Amino acid sequence: MEKKIDPIRETTDEACALARKLIRTVRFASLAVLEPETGYPIVSRVGVGSDVVGAPFMLASSLSNHSQCLEQDQRVSLLIGEPGKGDPLAHPRLTVIGRFERLSKGDPLCTELRNRYLMRHPKAKLYVDFADFDWYQLHVERVNMNGGFGKAFLLTREDVLSSEEGREQLAATAHDLVIRMNERHADEIGSFASRTFKVGASKWGLVSIDGEGAEFFDGETVYRHFWDEVTPAGELEKLVLQTLGCSV
Repeated sequence: MEKKIDPIRETTDEACALARKLIRTVRFASLAVLEPETGYPIVSRVGVGSDVVGAPFMLASSLSNHSQCLEQDQRVSLLIGEPGKGDPLAHPRLTVIGRFERLSKGDPLCTELRNRYLMRHPKAKLYVDFADFDWYQLHVERVNMNGGFGKAFLLTREDVLSSEEGREQLAATAHDLVIRMNERHADEIGSFASRTFKVGASKWGLVSIDGEGAEFFDGETVYRHFWDEVTPAGELEKLVLQTLGCSV
């Protein structure tokens, strides 16, 4: 009997880095929820971001169909990854499987998510504070990634997320640092991003920083730059200045 070929590849550092990059740079994704009346999946296009440890989150109105479904069943799949030039199936994408939890209005995490969301969805400031809108945090359970033809991986939560240790300090430090860098070093940010990502955008912004890297935004697409090693919150400012070529 012919031996069956396992299509799933062994997890590698490169696969984990690609998955983290896809999740960290996402702005829109396809959300699959379960319709409580029928049990059938329904899919919606949603605006999303990633928190300081890399977990996806979304802003959604309680009037939407998918939000109402989530009140009955939190289980979801979130498809992340945009097709580029050529065959759409040749481009990497992944499905995050887990549970979407609606945060209460007074949850301290809402401030972090709001700050991060508006950096990559600036037009959302028109409705982000409407009473019917809520923040939903995705509790990641596992990830199915297709990195292109013949590149299938099954990844764990630990493969794609950063450590939760020092999360609150990192979130506060990172957001303040992003604001300062954009105010004081806009030219250096633009030069570094254009050179690194080979994109000649008219205006670049630094949208988030964490212990593993930083994201840059050209108004349409978010790009991820990884540090050479994991960096504690207290050393991030020096590292960012050095990376941008600023005097320390």
